[in-house]
Amino acid sequence: MHNIANGDGGIGVVYSPMIWSDVEAITRQFDETWGHYGLTGNDSKLSMLLSYHFVLHYIAPSTRGEIAHKNGEFMGVALSRVPGQPVMFGNIAQEMAKIDERLNSTPAGHNALADTELGFEIERRMERQSGINAKAPAEVELFLVSSASRGHGVGGALWSRTMDYFERSQVPMFYLHTDSDCDVSFYDRHGLKRVAERDEQRHPDDGRDPQLAPTKMFIYAGVPAKVKQVVA
Repeated sequence: MHNIANGDGGIGVVYSPMIWSDVEAITRQFDETWGHYGLTGNDSKLSMLLSYHFVLHYIAPSTRGEIAHKNGEFMGVALSRVPGQPVMFGNIAQEMAKIDERLNSTPAGHNALADTELGFEIERRMERQSGINAKAPAEVELFLVSSASRGHGVGGALWSRTMDYFERSQVPMFYLHTDSDCDVSFYDRHGLKRVAERDEQRHPDDGRDPQLAPTKMFIYAGVPAKVKQVVA
């Protein structure tokens, strides 16, 4: 563990490697931040199951996870992937199968899961079309900060520490997926470049529900040493 003082992540904030028991707190915060997705009819149990699916999807390829907490309270997480390094957990496929079985047990869950998987396929399509994997081998899988900790330097500290990891791993460039439901200005301020953009409203061929709020999907990329700190 590493204690961080004020100005570098907030007084009393502790940063530690992710362990499996952190999954519950990550899922709760993910659901609080992005839950329902307009797909679950405000069914809180279904939303949590779907959030768990998302979190497992991001954990599965991750080679590093770091948790920020204070007095036992979850404050944020950064999950990242560097090719060639061992993944953190080997039980994700089995756990994902259990969650997907529960989601598929109801029509609402089945439809929500199908829409989620479509979203992941769109991300992969954007990667292929942009050629980003040939330029940027590493990826930030999930970057999530709790609402209570925002504005106190926790996000900046998690970000900087992830960039340090990429530098130590000699990563020349990395990328991440995000969308207009997130604070993309964070990545703009850190000097990342938007290398791909997709407007959901312009692609009716994907079968998305036209009643859903329009969403733009982005790929951002950067060189770790150049995007570690906020660009003035």
